[in-house]
Amino acid sequence: MKVGVVQANNISGIEAVGANRRVNNQVIEALFKDGARIVVLPECSNHQYAMRSQEEAREYAEELDGPSVTHWQKLASMYGGYVAGGIIEHEGNDLYNTAVLVGPNGRIGHYRKVHLFDWEIDYLRPGNVGFQTFRIEELDIKVGMLVCYDLRFPEAVRSIALAGCDILLVPTTWTSIGKSVLWDERGYCLANYLAVAHTYSNRMAIACADRAGQEQGVQYMGASMIVDSMSRVVAGPASKCEADYLLADVDILLSRDKRVGSRNDLLKDRCPQHYKLIG
Repeated sequence: MKVGVVQANNISGIEAVGANRRVNNQVIEALFKDGARIVVLPECSNHQYAMRSQEEAREYAEELDGPSVTHWQKLASMYGGYVAGGIIEHEGNDLYNTAVLVGPNGRIGHYRKVHLFDWEIDYLRPGNVGFQTFRIEELDIKVGMLVCYDLRFPEAVRSIALAGCDILLVPTTWTSIGKSVLWDERGYCLANYLAVAHTYSNRMAIACADRAGQEQGVQYMGASMIVDSMSRVVAGPASKCEADYLLADVDILLSRDKRVGSRNDLLKDRCPQHYKLIG
């Protein structure tokens, strides 16, 4: 099955949201035309990431049936595909960093980021819908979603793997914050290795959609990547500094075989009774 990734380089400012959305939707459409069944966009996919106040974050926020999701649904319906992308969601007075999955028949599900990063701690609420999978009946697969910083927490990834996830979709914004190395000689950022490590420890495909560019002195890493469940990088890393896209064939069914050699199984061999701190 072909999986696509949109790596955005969005223009900052509320007045640029419409233009960003049009550009990103054009890439979604091109990927669908090239055979993608699932397309993943970044976190806060159609606007800047960094926010300087809750009021500013609220200005960019949308409801789950807002303009971004509505446009994704139209494209999904037109091409018979599926789109996962990030928005700042408002529900009542609360703001969440949310990933939304839509298909030809409408919204399938959403996930709210649990592990908040940097400015999000002050202006957003932690997610409250838990780690879950979403079944796409037409494709006969289970999809999981995490957002950016969530990927640093193996408990989150393992929870989704235990729920039977076939492919983990990660709208993300990998930043230079707190990093001594941005990219290595291969063009990999540290999060690329993290994604590969999760596929190795969970036998589960992962598609990470990042953004490029800079905002408020922070460098975004680009380097979006698709990794299959055998830890093979099947697409990427994408450009470090420019908008880009990825498209790769991913054998989703490989994610269901957790065997390691003839005697071991990554999930059956777990020993939860020993996973505790002593002292």
